[in-house]
Amino acid sequence: MSLFSPRTFSTDWEVMGFDKLDRNLNTEKCDAFAGPLSKELDLPIHIDYNSIEFGLGINTSYKQFLERIIKATDRAAEIVREFDMELFPAAAFPMDGAFYGSHIHVGSIHDEKKGIYLENQLMKYVPAFGALGANSPVWWFCKGEAKSYRVQKLAWHCTVPSSIREPGLSQTTWGNDAAPKIYGVPTLEVRIIDCATSRRLLAELAVFIAAFVHNQGDKVKKYSPDPGEYCDNLTNRWSAARYGMQATFIWDGKERPTVDIIDEMLDDCKDGLAKLGAKRDDLILINQMIKKRICQADYVIDLADRYPDPIILTSVYSKLIRHWEIIDEYFGKAKPLEPVPVPDEKKILEEHLSCIGDGTYFFRLRDVMYYPSTITDEMLEKMIRNGYVSKEVTDTHGTLLYRKK
Repeated sequence: MSLFSPRTFSTDWEVMGFDKLDRNLNTEKCDAFAGPLSKELDLPIHIDYNSIEFGLGINTSYKQFLERIIKATDRAAEIVREFDMELFPAAAFPMDGAFYGSHIHVGSIHDEKKGIYLENQLMKYVPAFGALGANSPVWWFCKGEAKSYRVQKLAWHCTVPSSIREPGLSQTTWGNDAAPKIYGVPTLEVRIIDCATSRRLLAELAVFIAAFVHNQGDKVKKYSPDPGEYCDNLTNRWSAARYGMQATFIWDGKERPTVDIIDEMLDDCKDGLAKLGAKRDDLILINQMIKKRICQADYVIDLADRYPDPIILTSVYSKLIRHWEIIDEYFGKAKPLEPVPVPDEKKILEEHLSCIGDGTYFFRLRDVMYYPSTITDEMLEKMIRNGYVSKEVTDTHGTLLYRKK
């Protein structure tokens, strides 16, 4: 018997607004639009930190969901333009430290114990969702080191790697990449997805994730990954944030391109898609992403290369994406990208070493790939033995690390 009944899905899609001077609308102004939209469209549209959060109700089919997205955003764009403003659907932008997501709610689930087992079961697959959704390669005057700064930086702890949980030893979670949310609406929420720029891609992502999670719910069992699996999942999460669809994952002890894994996941949930009124051929953009190893972030990276000044980039970016189809067009024209290998031991060590400067607090090491303390402590000891780093324990600041010249 399926864990999900009835089979439903939705999203909380956080969309910024910009005025004619390319300034992000504050929460108070967003609230002025969210209220009338919610009442007019009869949808749970509200606000979340300088964004209009499009809650799109309870959906049972791909067609229903896509139509709601288009209707809601067409009307929202119309209203804000009356005040010389525009919607700006992006996960991050060059001149602000905030992040925005497209949280996918998969319902309906009423058994929290089994939901926690499913959370652990999904941990292996969540990085693949992150690679598909990557859309924040420019952020706070940074660009290009990651295809999702939002996932890499934990979105200010609004989306964090799942920890291993047991029903008898666990409390309610909020910001996990994927977790049951029985206490709010009866759904399993997938938070790792960046704010989508394309309305059609958002619909495709939501129906794919829902179908896959529904199928996993048909075979949920008590499960906890062992430490080695958990470490591989965290490495894959880092690769997804860094490389998007070009990433290569560690998968059942072997190296596999992310696109091959997603391709297989789509085939595995064929029946789940059908129950939501969709088939694989309907997911035009996702199929292009798989074929070309591209994601939304690659469009933004190309744009940032052409407009390196963050102020100009913000202005151009906001004017291009307000028409909704720019990403769809890019996917059709973009050239395929080459895969990036799995980070080997040397690469992982270099990545951790790169965060250490002159008096770096030791916990910064934990923030690189979010490995458990046992792994980062072993890595630190190796750095010290090899003469790369020295350690000092202070009364005022605890343990500090120093990079040796």
